[in-house]
Amino acid sequence: MLNIHRLFTQIFCLMIGLFLFNHSSGAGTIDELNKAVVPLISQDSRSQQNAYRTALHQVLIKLTGDQSFSQHPEYEKLLGNAIKFVTSTEFVENQANQLLVIFNQELLERWIKRNGLPLWGAQRPEALLWFIEQSYASKERIILTDSIETDTKEILNQHLFNRGIRLDLPLMDIIDINLVSEIDIWGQFVDTLHEGAIRYNTPYTIGVRLVETRPNSWVLDYFVKSDAALRLQQLTGSDKAQLIQQFVNEYAQFQAEKYALDTTRFVDNTQIQLEINISGVNDIIVLSEIENYLTSLSIVEKVELTGQSTDTSTFNIKLIGTPEQLHQILSNGNKLVAHTTLDNGMDNFNRIGNDSHLDTSIKYSYVWR
Repeated sequence: MLNIHRLFTQIFCLMIGLFLFNHSSGAGTIDELNKAVVPLISQDSRSQQNAYRTALHQVLIKLTGDQSFSQHPEYEKLLGNAIKFVTSTEFVENQANQLLVIFNQELLERWIKRNGLPLWGAQRPEALLWFIEQSYASKERIILTDSIETDTKEILNQHLFNRGIRLDLPLMDIIDINLVSEIDIWGQFVDTLHEGAIRYNTPYTIGVRLVETRPNSWVLDYFVKSDAALRLQQLTGSDKAQLIQQFVNEYAQFQAEKYALDTTRFVDNTQIQLEINISGVNDIIVLSEIENYLTSLSIVEKVELTGQSTDTSTFNIKLIGTPEQLHQILSNGNKLVAHTTLDNGMDNFNRIGNDSHLDTSIKYSYVWR
């Protein structure tokens, strides 16, 4: 029999959660794609060179989203000159022998494009992660939350950093508790967890159940859910940290295959020219912000202001990806909102993702916010 009281409580909590937590998310900007943390036991020249090479490998995984990049014939040559791309180094506070290495991201992205490797920009889709763990010894079930620190959360965060991925953990406050129970997370009830994630406004919901079935024997079940698709996987192994790393790597590869740019247009010199209008440009400060934002996108090779009328600016943009990818990045970035009064322009917007293509002869319009 349907529990009417619980149903109304869930609906009320969801409404309150949307009101209190309503921020435009979708995609987040990852600011540390050019950084890596690596061990440095000795400070002699050979150890430092090895540390730089290891760090460069980590950063290239972040920037390409593809672990197979190391098979490229130019990779070893790049690795041998790793020091040329280093901008600064420092030891990590309170972590013995851990070196933070920061690279020149612009130079590395140029190398990636020149060699036709995939390029994954800083705008990356966010997801809410419902993560529950049970060890063999205690049988206690632990839910990872935004505020509680555990060894599992530390391992997870390290591998997320290494792949340039952001996963949000639930607050598990009174609103979450009324929408999602421990049983829902443990049982991986996809629809319930996906609906419970609405207040966090992320395009993806992930559920992870990590169980130690016997000493040194772990099983990790996970799903990735969007409004349009569902992906289910199971991983097994003897080491918890390695299983978490495998989960993060699989998720990063899954997203990179969807969102990383094919740079062959750059190699072949067949970049696409697209003209867009952006309204809401009220002064030169806003204009500068828009130009900086467009220029910062990895898909954009060149931005040129070609016209200005009242509060609307017209830009000619040279792309190394497709117009569809640009529109997706702009839509997810929460800086620009698609808006056009052309007869068939908005229809083009709405059909993106349904095997259609943006017509580059049309001026597509956005509103700056």
